[in-house]
Amino acid sequence: MANVSTLNLAYPENSQIPFRINRFPDGQQSITLQEPGFLQNTAVKIYTRLNTFQDLELVICATQALRNNSVSQIFLYSPYFIGARSDRRFTPGDVNYLKQVICPIINSQKFDAVMVLDPHSDVLEACLDNFEKIDNHLIVKYALEDIDNKNGAQDRIVLVSPDAGAYKKIFDVAQKFKIEKVVTAMKHRDINTGQINSTEVPNLPINTSSDEDFKYVIVDDICDGGRTFVELAKAIQNQRPDAKIYLIVTHGIFSAGFDELSKWFEKIYASNSVKDVENSQLTQFNVF
Repeated sequence: MANVSTLNLAYPENSQIPFRINRFPDGQQSITLQEPGFLQNTAVKIYTRLNTFQDLELVICATQALRNNSVSQIFLYSPYFIGARSDRRFTPGDVNYLKQVICPIINSQKFDAVMVLDPHSDVLEACLDNFEKIDNHLIVKYALEDIDNKNGAQDRIVLVSPDAGAYKKIFDVAQKFKIEKVVTAMKHRDINTGQINSTEVPNLPINTSSDEDFKYVIVDDICDGGRTFVELAKAIQNQRPDAKIYLIVTHGIFSAGFDELSKWFEKIYASNSVKDVENSQLTQFNVF
């Protein structure tokens, strides 16, 4: 993708293509390209935080403004993807938000590629035209090096999958970084409410020299409020009271803040795909 100009909706000050966002009293938004003359027959990559329908509106406006100026190709780079977890019909009267609402709108724009960082499930790949998946390996690499950068670190890392659904991603990480110790947690839910009643972490490895030498690293794609991870950390410490536990997530929403998370994790790692966050417990990686 050489010689591609960027239109950065996430950080307008870093955009190679200058633009102005227009907002009107009725809630409408639109975009004005401020120097459109050089765009003809160029390729453009749109950067966006696709968190809300308002973000999607700006993406569509930007796309149409670019097409009005005869660009040759348009690529969409959306590290986080709106509706990522709404990837099925949860009740008979519901809709599949990702498949039936969001992806058709994105597909209608006919992007040459849509790049997403560590998507929540394979549903996105199945429903999105010209999809390109970006794995989480670079984020995990930087985090693991910060957690333990001494020789033999891979022997002291225990990767923890939050549930069976996340195991494939954890397995890919384990293969990439040659980590042999991988465990999968089991969540027990109330079938009526969907709430997690208890969490178990079977088969935690035993360190014959010192439990404190092991670093227990939970890896997942999204942290919303974080209760799942707190309960998981509690389950680990029930078995290993002196355990040092770390959390690596690709997309940090952190809707419940850090007060509870900070009690259980030595450190938390996330990208800035959703938002920029200032917190002493958090190391954030720039993906824009």
